[in-house]
Amino acid sequence: MTKYKVAIVDDEVLFIEGMKLILGQDENLEITNTAQNGAELLELIKSDQFEAEVIMLDLSMPVLDGIDTLLALNEMKHPAKVIILSSHYNDSIIVKLLDEGAAGFLAKNEHPDEVIKTIKKVAKKGFYINDYILQLIRNRRLLASRKKLHADLSKREVEILKLICEENTNKEIAEKLFISPRTVEGHRNRILDKTNSKNTVGLVIFAIEHKLIDVNISRFN
Repeated sequence: MTKYKVAIVDDEVLFIEGMKLILGQDENLEITNTAQNGAELLELIKSDQFEAEVIMLDLSMPVLDGIDTLLALNEMKHPAKVIILSSHYNDSIIVKLLDEGAAGFLAKNEHPDEVIKTIKKVAKKGFYINDYILQLIRNRRLLASRKKLHADLSKREVEILKLICEENTNKEIAEKLFISPRTVEGHRNRILDKTNSKNTVGLVIFAIEHKLIDVNISRFN
């Protein structure tokens, strides 16, 4: 049985304890670390006491907030996937966080079932785009359509990008295209570089904005 290890970073102890109760009901989820601000999280990571593969990161915290913590994790090239938590919707901040590599977003008043679903999707696929985020991407695509969008992607890179957006692994893409997984990984890294994307969700956003894939929420459920 697969267990997904989760860290919760929030300055409200009551929220952390509530999340422990909610996530503890699912046998596939395990809370391995908690912290009350970004600085505590980074210290945990530096001290090798950090085990989680998914980080639930509050946006508003003292000492080091969610934005600066995400940027610090990027600098460290830490592999954990980050889900941003917030009590307030701010479109521009959410889009910035997605651009900076956040793998998903959750409102703090979200239903527990949606919280569990989001964590599992992010752990398995590397990202989760809900209806709210999809609408943000739609809106940004409309604005972007007024400008010339361009990335020097080859035909093969476009092909691989579409397969990535369809949630295929490197091995599955390699089998479909009759190439090696290492070759796929090389293409993926070049696509990330050319599109200035931090992770898979960045590639999905790029593909939607450039109309390489359909904007359909059922694709991501």
